[in-house]
Amino acid sequence: MAIVLANIGTSDIQRDGSRIPEEERLNAINLMHEDLQEQTNVFQPKFPILWSIDKFLRSKNEKLECLILFYTEQEGLDFRSSDTCMDFEIIRLSITQQKLFESHNPMLLGYPIHKAPYSYDRMFFHYRQAMEQILRQLTEHNVDLNQSFYVSVAGGTPACNFGLLHAVNATRELPRNKQFIYSPRPARKGDPQPPAVEIEVDAYLSVDELLYNFRELFEGHHYGQIKKLLESFKLLQEKDETEVHFLDALLLRKNLQYDEAVQKLNRITNHDFKEEAFFKKCFVDTQNLMNGIKLNGQRVQEKLRKPEIKRLLEEQYWKLENYYALEQYNDWVTIFMSLYENMLRLKAMDGVGTAPNEHNPGQLREAIRSWATIHGFESVLSDKFVKGEQDFPTRSTHQKMVSALEPDSLLDENSPLAVKLNRIYKERNELVHRFGGLTKETITDTFSPANWQTELKGLLHKEFHCQLKENPLTEVHDGFLHWLRHRLHQRVMSHGMYREQEGEKE
Repeated sequence: MAIVLANIGTSDIQRDGSRIPEEERLNAINLMHEDLQEQTNVFQPKFPILWSIDKFLRSKNEKLECLILFYTEQEGLDFRSSDTCMDFEIIRLSITQQKLFESHNPMLLGYPIHKAPYSYDRMFFHYRQAMEQILRQLTEHNVDLNQSFYVSVAGGTPACNFGLLHAVNATRELPRNKQFIYSPRPARKGDPQPPAVEIEVDAYLSVDELLYNFRELFEGHHYGQIKKLLESFKLLQEKDETEVHFLDALLLRKNLQYDEAVQKLNRITNHDFKEEAFFKKCFVDTQNLMNGIKLNGQRVQEKLRKPEIKRLLEEQYWKLENYYALEQYNDWVTIFMSLYENMLRLKAMDGVGTAPNEHNPGQLREAIRSWATIHGFESVLSDKFVKGEQDFPTRSTHQKMVSALEPDSLLDENSPLAVKLNRIYKERNELVHRFGGLTKETITDTFSPANWQTELKGLLHKEFHCQLKENPLTEVHDGFLHWLRHRLHQRVMSHGMYREQEGEKE
């Protein structure tokens, strides 16, 4: 007898032996579900991954006692094509009607995923909690945990599979002989579904599969999670300080702690690593960012043209791109507004010929008042901070100063970008106070007919001479992954941690 855990993916149920196109999935899945409920037998859904698992178990002379499936049912949404809650119902009905597992009806347990299934952070916590529920439920049903225990890593999102891997590995109550299995696709369309194969990776995926998932973590800038996984999977030894220091430095850089990031990079002593192009680029970039922070607080001639200042602004632009791609829209607009306010402050202080770090609030007020009086900028003199009614300059203060300096500035409060950003930021604040959040549709509609990327790139080019081409961290991530792949493959050969087999990859 055996227990199988698996994630359901959108290709687990097929029609006519082929994956259902995304635009047809919603309708097709609903029709299949209705057909099974009515038992009209019009549709004959195929279950390639589950059949692959069944073939594997029969080759081991084992019968499935309990099938545990994870499916997505995101909160606040009706069923949509990317969710797999209806897929679970189709599988449940098919098992009940003995259309799966050769007329054998295993116990079926289902666990919904309500949070974003593409979020690594959320999935790590979700599967840890789910494993506690699973163990409790199996115990209540008197299921023997010491029988064969298989974990399928063929379905679901990469984040779900990684969360499952991590949780299973961390669950001490599970037997040591637990085994991960993978369901390969047929060699050619029309070929029969091959049986699942055991993945001999010391309870993990192959190095290349592991690094593929690391790449997705890098795209989300989840450096802390990469470090945790390397340590949890015992892929780093105590002497491997290089990789840890580098990931720590990237995390510090992400959190705008550039000085500390440079210190962390300086702690790396591996000569070969420091000679790599990606390391040199990361070190120079981070040092420029650190110097940009220092320049920002100083009075420097033509400061806005300095490469260090441009690098600071470009880094924030790519951070915005990252948060937007991750669909973290509330955080995205907060960072956007912070960038806008920093650009205002830079432009205003440079125009006055002073720097924020040179004065306390009272001295800064007098410097701005004197500058506005000399140049006849009445609008600035009417500002609450300049009149002494506020303790610190606000966004409004800097907007008045920039408008006085350059009436056609794209940073002006009446410029198209500033108006749209202010509108979306206000909406975000109203939604947050109601425990709500922005949507991509709201952002797209607000910035229509252009998009925020085009408008912000135009502003950065006109006001600060920035030329945005490619995220500089892409080269750093790719180089480090190449280094990491080489190191892990070396360790595989030396210690036999993994065994890569032909035919495991699609």
